[in-house]
Amino acid sequence: MTKLGESQTKLLEIALKGMNNAFVLWGFKVGSAVLAEDGEIYEGCNVESWISGLGTCAERNAINHAVLHGNRKIREIAIVMDSKSPNEPKPCGACLQYIHDFAENSKIRIVMAKAEDSKALFETVETKTVKELLPFPYRR
Repeated sequence: MTKLGESQTKLLEIALKGMNNAFVLWGFKVGSAVLAEDGEIYEGCNVESWISGLGTCAERNAINHAVLHGNRKIREIAIVMDSKSPNEPKPCGACLQYIHDFAENSKIRIVMAKAEDSKALFETVETKTVKELLPFPYRR
C-alpha cells in the first residue's frame, strides 16, 4: 500500500467525484484530477461515444480543464477507476503521452486507485512517475 500525502488524498477524492460524473456507454467509469502549477485542482471524467475513438479519457479531460483555465503545467495527477473494471487503474498510452506533454517534469507522480460504490478503496492505491510508465515519450 502506498502511503498518501494530504494533496494525494485530496486529488483522489476529487477524481472520485469526477468518476461519478462519467458518461459510460459500454466501458467503465474513470475520474481524474490534476494539480496545476499554480496549486489549483481540476477534475475530469471519461466520456464515451458509440463511435470508436470519439470519446475522451478522464486524464485528458482533466488536463484540458486546467488548460481552459490558463494552466498549462501540471504537478501531479490522480486517477480513480470503477472497481468493476477488469483492468488495473493505469492511464492508457495516449494519456501517458498527454500527461508528459503537460508535466512540469518527467518525475510527475500519477496516483492510481480503484473505487466501489462512490467510495475510494485506498488500499489499492499505487503511485508511479510518468517516466516509469512511459520511459520513451515523444519529446518536445
